[in-house]
Amino acid sequence: MMELWNESLKTGIPAIDNQHKELIRKVYTLFHSTDTDRVSQTLEFFRKYVKKHFYDEQELQHKAQYPKADLHKKMRYDFMVAFREMKKEYDADRTQLPVLHKISRAIAGWLREHIIIHDKEFAMYYKSLGN
Repeated sequence: MMELWNESLKTGIPAIDNQHKELIRKVYTLFHSTDTDRVSQTLEFFRKYVKKHFYDEQELQHKAQYPKADLHKKMRYDFMVAFREMKKEYDADRTQLPVLHKISRAIAGWLREHIIIHDKEFAMYYKSLGN
């Protein structure tokens, strides 16, 4: 079973943490869904929400003049490219649960790694500025 939010994912930036929690909830929903309409709706919600979340993070990094903002932007772009490819794979055959589970695990793994390594690093920088 996929683990939901836990304290190890907390950045200490409430707006970002709340968005991370919602993203992880959606991944959990994907992992446990079998209804193709619900999966499609969840994937579409996830796509839109990720774009908003990435935009919000990018704006925060820009305002804080974060030196690694361009690297984060590239990682977010690469994730969106990979997500589009995974969604195409799912759309090609919606009946294959292994494809859906592969997508869910890939998204969850990327999110956890990105949050624990990169977002927490940004959060330390951001909080060091007195935010």
